[in-house]
Amino acid sequence: MAPGGGSYQMGFQLTPLTADGGLDTSGDFKGGPHPAEEDTLYKMSIENRDGGNKLVQQGQYEAAIGRYSEMIMQLRALDNEVGIEWTDEGHLAVRQLRASAYLNLSLCFLKTEQWTHASNTATRAIQGDKDPPDPKEDVLAPEKRAKALYRRAQAQSQGFGNYTKALEDLRKALEYAPDDKAVQQEAAKMERETTKAAKAADKKLAGFLTGNKKVKDGEGFLDDKLRPEEGFKAKAFKEPMKMSEGLWVMPGTEKEKPKEEPSDDKVDFDELTREINEMKEENPEEYEKLREQVNQKLEQEIAEMDKAAAEAAGGAKAPAGEGAAEAPEAAS
Repeated sequence: MAPGGGSYQMGFQLTPLTADGGLDTSGDFKGGPHPAEEDTLYKMSIENRDGGNKLVQQGQYEAAIGRYSEMIMQLRALDNEVGIEWTDEGHLAVRQLRASAYLNLSLCFLKTEQWTHASNTATRAIQGDKDPPDPKEDVLAPEKRAKALYRRAQAQSQGFGNYTKALEDLRKALEYAPDDKAVQQEAAKMERETTKAAKAADKKLAGFLTGNKKVKDGEGFLDDKLRPEEGFKAKAFKEPMKMSEGLWVMPGTEKEKPKEEPSDDKVDFDELTREINEMKEENPEEYEKLREQVNQKLEQEIAEMDKAAAEAAGGAKAPAGEGAAEAPEAAS
């Protein structure tokens, strides 16, 4: 029997009724200052957590995502609730509850292969959902932090093939849970994958430097637009060609270059390959800058050669006594 002599009516949940059929609100919170843990929103979020956990156990991950998401919205509303007497314990309880919601969401998103959401919710479990992150939101116990890092690593490796980032997270996870077998095995697997990827990069870059078949077919370090078209042949100029200020090349005066003697100054391509690969792995931003600079330099040289060729083709001749006293070209 409900208080006041009423009864319960079966619906979505058991609802107490008074004797005359109205809702019995005698057990409801009537307002006024109260701890966060006693607020209705907090209690509803607990119900959503428990309901979501049951759905996960049943393999109903999409439905569980709905319960955990609603749980987070309730806890956000609780932060702005009027009449709550906040204590350090109350803040901690709410933050831990919210972190557990994000941690559980990361599992559900992994199971449903929603990789970006899986990575993002694992991150929020670790640092909270404030922007910028609030250090006070860092409330996960070490073993749960390791779990969040492990799940983020899985999203990076399985979803994006980013083995380097995954390995970073797994190494961090081992700091919090050094005896966790699953983390150990996943870290060992990522070590193998990163080594395999590095060897593949070495092989590709070495192919560029030594001019193997793949490079000739169009694979390599530079943009395709910088490669000569098929059947390209250098033009033989019949007119004087200006190379730079005060320097002209006359047809038929080019001398054959002497044979180069062995020198210590020659490029060691094996060493260059190793250094470039180290830069690519350790500092990808610098690697991309170097690549862009090489492309720009080649584009500039090609443009200068094209311009010189156009001038030569137009019948330009070197006036007698031509020197450095020439009008400057327009800046490009």
